Amino acid sequence: MKKDLLILLILILPSFALLFQKGYFSMHDDLQAFRQLELNKCFQDGQIPCRWVPDMGYGFGYPLFNYYPPLPYLIGQPFVWLGFQYIDVVKVVGIFGFIVTALNMYLLAREFWGRWGGFVSAAFYTYAPYHSVDFWVRAAVNEFWAMAFYPLIFWTTYRLIKDQKTKWIPFVSLSVAALMLSHNPMLMIFTPVLILWCLFWLAKFRSVRSIRNLFLAVLWSLGLAAFFTLPVIFETKYVSVWTLTSGYFNYLAHFLDLKQIFLNINWGYGSSILGPADTMSFALGFLYWIVPILVLLFIFSKKFVNHKSLIIILVLITLGALFMSHSKSTPIWLVLKPLEFLQFPWRFLTLAVFTASFLSGAIMMATNKKIFVPLIISLLIFMNGNYFRPREWYPSMTDAQKFSGKSWQLLVTSGIFDYLPIYAPAPPADPVGADLNISQGLGTFIRIIKTSNLQKYSLDITSPQSLVELQTYYFPGWRYWIDGAEVKNYNLDPLLGRPQLSLPTGRHEIVAKFTNTPIRTLGNTLSLISWSLLLLSFNRKISIWMRK
Repeated sequence: MKKDLLILLILILPSFALLFQKGYFSMHDDLQAFRQLELNKCFQDGQIPCRWVPDMGYGFGYPLFNYYPPLPYLIGQPFVWLGFQYIDVVKVVGIFGFIVTALNMYLLAREFWGRWGGFVSAAFYTYAPYHSVDFWVRAAVNEFWAMAFYPLIFWTTYRLIKDQKTKWIPFVSLSVAALMLSHNPMLMIFTPVLILWCLFWLAKFRSVRSIRNLFLAVLWSLGLAAFFTLPVIFETKYVSVWTLTSGYFNYLAHFLDLKQIFLNINWGYGSSILGPADTMSFALGFLYWIVPILVLLFIFSKKFVNHKSLIIILVLITLGALFMSHSKSTPIWLVLKPLEFLQFPWRFLTLAVFTASFLSGAIMMATNKKIFVPLIISLLIFMNGNYFRPREWYPSMTDAQKFSGKSWQLLVTSGIFDYLPIYAPAPPADPVGADLNISQGLGTFIRIIKTSNLQKYSLDITSPQSLVELQTYYFPGWRYWIDGAEVKNYNLDPLLGRPQLSLPTGRHEIVAKFTNTPIRTLGNTLSLISWSLLLLSFNRKISIWMRK
């Protein structure tokens, strides 16, 4: 396995080699380093899991990680502790993402097509044009990582059903939870396919016992991700999500046509627009439909006698995913309303690329010649390798430059409509300014402490009555105290949803704490129990392995 891992790393190195350079690169979603910075502030403040970030919303704060999946940033956090620059952490997360994606596909494809088929499928999955679009163009890091877990979930669920052993339950749970913590839309896309995959193998192996094991694995994965998924389900009503499905993000403007999918690479770093004139590529890739067709030509040979039905299933899933990205599927989108939160129908390319890449490894079952592996992979890299680079590279970029001046202003205002608390009808037009605003009366204040989840101020009010506004959005979980007594009744500024506290003449202390709601507490508790059980399970497996 060590030898295979080394070969795999050599094969996929061109896909991420440029990330070893000094500096940073251009991308659509240029918030990656900033989100990592905000997550680190949460950890420094003891706000674990991170939910409220202090700098977004022009400095008024945002419940970002209450709704935005945190896994890629949790993977990057240890490198922050090791002293890496935030811009370098983004590159490290990208490198690991490419490696994990290839390794997981190799494990899955090797199970069915053998060692050499595993290399072919892993290379195909890595060098898919849309895989590059996800990272190098869009910087959709969460979606990029979600793709890494597609093959791992397929492999672990297959082994659980086939082997009928409980030892696979924690592996299935961990892989499914990883997808849940990576990208909400990808979970929506992948779940029906996963159900089909499991039903196929349950019928194939006639394994009734595996149904119970799968059920336990699903429950466990829900527990592992509960700290995130429960607030997403039950607390979305506290934020504005209409911007996620309107205007540019309305799915009706982003369907593909057949030429875009099969023929036109049209590589670029622009945007998705209405019609076929998009300025970035949404091509499946020539080899990604040519090689599967070659596989289908051999489907009736003796070599595929045990894989015929699997190949047909993979072809159907691929075609189904491509159909969902085409405008002909509009009636389905209109009926299934939750699909609108996918925003872009071309996101189904993640699924099509996955199954087409998995299927392409089967070509080794037909040829059975090792010499074919370097030939097809060399052709693949020759055709697609040049896509794995950014539009621009900034060799002198540092964290100090990224987090200052106009760049900082763009970061704190980007995505300002996303997850805007409903108590603020519109985002702020200006930066936050002072921590407190004495809107009525006279007085002065001194900041004692201000972190992501705690604020404390000392005030000297000189007028008979004053009204003090905290310059942080209200959101469920924020609680307020005046002179040690919790304030239950307070008003919210009708323009920006800021809490307004009344103070009489004299010296006072105001404390604001961001706390857990009952739903968050329940999610945290379930996740703590689930992760503890997972660690105990793996510790036991490691102990048994070491005694052998």
